[in-house]
Amino acid sequence: MVNIYDSANQLASDLQKTNEFKALQEAVAGVKNNKDSLALFKKMDKLQTKIIDAQRSGKDLTKEDQKDYKDLNEKVQKDAGIIKLLKAEQGLYKTVDDVQKTFTKPINDLYDDIRN
Repeated sequence: MVNIYDSANQLASDLQKTNEFKALQEAVAGVKNNKDSLALFKKMDKLQTKIIDAQRSGKDLTKEDQKDYKDLNEKVQKDAGIIKLLKAEQGLYKTVDDVQKTFTKPINDLYDDIRN
């Protein structure tokens, strides 16, 4: 019998060897090594968590949070390190999405006869 978790662990290991993962790893290190970028990233991450929590609980964002988000977003757009990180993250998640489509294809194929 196949142990699918062994395959998943191998996939995780293989993912770490991809150019996309290495690019993200490099970008994260760049942000960590720049105190201004790191502080900005932490602020952004904290505010995004706050926004997600508000959305999940059905609460509206305060005017202050909206202004903070707008101001922070403008600063983020000017930070080369964070922009590099976000682009690298996007590239890695595209790869993960492609892989997910590959391993869920057999599941989707099961439904072909009843969906068409």
